[in-house]
Amino acid sequence: MQHTIIERAEHNVRRVHTLIHTIFTHAGPSAQPAMQELMSFFSSDFSMVTTAGRVTTRDEVAQMFRQAAGTRPGLEISVAEIQPVWQQGASIAMRYKESHRRDGVETSRISVVLLTCSENAILWHYLHETGLGH
Repeated sequence: MQHTIIERAEHNVRRVHTLIHTIFTHAGPSAQPAMQELMSFFSSDFSMVTTAGRVTTRDEVAQMFRQAAGTRPGLEISVAEIQPVWQQGASIAMRYKESHRRDGVETSRISVVLLTCSENAILWHYLHETGLGH
């Protein structure tokens, strides 16, 4: 059965966050395969707006993950409420809620990611995160 673009995009959003969890919770060489796979999902022109409102490039995101590798043992990441908000052809925008829990503290954000889906790959072009107050 062929999966729809929405199903593939949702699966990809979940996969990306599994990889992020691995990077944050594993140090050194054990984080490398996850880091390589994660960065393969980001287009060369990828950019994002962080919850602090900072615009970052793909290279800056890669550096942040390298520096954060293994620094958050015990972190739990959940992704929920994934839904498409726009689609045209092979391009789709997905909105989702991402929550991080560690040491009894939870932070959440609503994010919108712009993706293109080919038969062989899904690429992230833009991500905008908005922090939720608690």
